[in-house]
Amino acid sequence: MQNNQGETPDSRPMQPQATFVKQETIHKEKWLSLERVTYKDPTGRQRTWESVERTTKPNVHGSADAVAMVTVLKRLIHYDCIVLVKQFRPALKCNTIEFPAGLIDQGESPKDAAIRELKEETGYTGTILSVSPGLALDSGISATSINLVHMQVDGDDPDNLKPSPNLDGSEFIEVLLLPFHKLRKKLDEMAGADLVIDARVYTYASAIEQYDWSVKK
Repeated sequence: MQNNQGETPDSRPMQPQATFVKQETIHKEKWLSLERVTYKDPTGRQRTWESVERTTKPNVHGSADAVAMVTVLKRLIHYDCIVLVKQFRPALKCNTIEFPAGLIDQGESPKDAAIRELKEETGYTGTILSVSPGLALDSGISATSINLVHMQVDGDDPDNLKPSPNLDGSEFIEVLLLPFHKLRKKLDEMAGADLVIDARVYTYASAIEQYDWSVKK
């Protein structure tokens, strides 16, 4: 396809790009560190940016810090449900509703981390449908990233009839099962000053609803 000047995207001259220069640790705690990133903008001017990184990030280029599991619970004579978790987040000073999630251990694959974390946080044993590439979470302030893992749980499997989470002493998590076909409606009803919906969960719910609208047209 050509533009008004008769150029195709492949024939346009390469535009200047921003380039990374260096990174310095300003302050480090157990789980997070404050970093100063120096870079050159497309004009060649050197600039700095403050960002946050996880100290547990795997030492493998391109690897994500964590996994988040988009999990559908399927049972006979029941609506399909999305498995979510409710927990207190100190940074927000309130509870949130999120996908089950957790950090990837050193040497652990995203698939293994997803299966382990789902079992620990919800008690469910799930099967993996797909794993995303590493995805940015909040690139304006943080280098944290995740693999989004789509999973399915057979709720009629004997192992999943009475799920029992295996939380550590610092985790206080409530498992929520919300109907797939009413997910955004339920989230809207639950959201409030003392309960924040994670953006990934709400985006997923909105996409489901948007798809339903397009199919019905």
